[in-house]
Amino acid sequence: MNGIRDMRLVWVLVVVLIVVLAQTSCGDAEQADGGTTTTEAGGDTGARPATSIKIGAGRTSSPWFPFGQALAKFLNEKSEWITAEAVSTAGITGNVDMAKEKPEEYVAIDSFTHIHYFPGDPWSEKRGPYEEQRFIANASSMTQAIVTYDPEIKTVADLAGKTVDVGRKGAANTPDMKAILEAYGVLNDVDLVYTGYGGGAEKLRDGMVDASFMLFDHTYPRDFAKGALIEKLETRGPIYYVGLERDKLLDLRAQKHAIVPVRVPAGALDEETQPEELWAYDDPTFFMADPAMDEDVVYEITRVIWETPAEEWKKWHPTGAHMTEEFKPAMPSLEFYDVHPGAKKFYDEQGVEMRDLAELLE
Repeated sequence: MNGIRDMRLVWVLVVVLIVVLAQTSCGDAEQADGGTTTTEAGGDTGARPATSIKIGAGRTSSPWFPFGQALAKFLNEKSEWITAEAVSTAGITGNVDMAKEKPEEYVAIDSFTHIHYFPGDPWSEKRGPYEEQRFIANASSMTQAIVTYDPEIKTVADLAGKTVDVGRKGAANTPDMKAILEAYGVLNDVDLVYTGYGGGAEKLRDGMVDASFMLFDHTYPRDFAKGALIEKLETRGPIYYVGLERDKLLDLRAQKHAIVPVRVPAGALDEETQPEELWAYDDPTFFMADPAMDEDVVYEITRVIWETPAEEWKKWHPTGAHMTEEFKPAMPSLEFYDVHPGAKKFYDEQGVEMRDLAELLE
């Protein structure tokens, strides 16, 4: 009898083991089919649903588009539960519009110029105001100065009576360029042409304008190069740089213009045509999300950005070299932007202090 009872006990144990193995197998199958995965997010361990997001990255030809591609790749490789796709749009304004229209789906590469989206700004009247851009991390630079072929134009005041190219009509950065001219008292004394950087370079080279706002390459904090537009301009002759003043630029930023002062050391762009220290300005780009984007999703995005070293970002674009712990949390303005709650939670846990980009570029 004892033998029979022992056999029955063995069979009961076998049945229990089979049931346990079957449940484990079903759980693995559910996970493989994209059901749920377990990871650590927001500092808590728990089941997180597999989540797909899109990254509004702008035009494929823009220098910030590779930053969107890089983030998508890093998330796909380094997150256990988020997959991402970089999406081309009509430009940075298009990126912000996607985050505005589909806030739970899109992260965007924004630029400081879209501070003009804030309520009360004339630029926002036609598009409808939007002030929900929440900072996640810094991205690329858009550093620029006024350039000319005329060596006699040394200051903004010297532009009086000249023809100056600014941004396109309706572009978000055009009000900032006009504000600079106004701050120096010459806005009403110049003839304005509206074409933007590429068109401005062509018109300057063809002699149709006397000066133009122009981008040059800048890796934070002080690695400068002329870049494609200025190099193309130099096929006609030497390019000279019109200096600005840091205090005026900071005053304009305080008035909600997308202007971060940048100190360019003497000779950094050209030893002959830029022999003295130059103050230019940056309209930085950065990763942002609407507050409606899930906090845990943004926490995970921030974690991946933070933990990915600059060497990996640099493989996608040269200015990725400044994606360091010093510059990732550097904001275009500490006054006008809030950090996304998910990003803030990550930074707080890491003991990271948000920085004013202008202080780092002084």
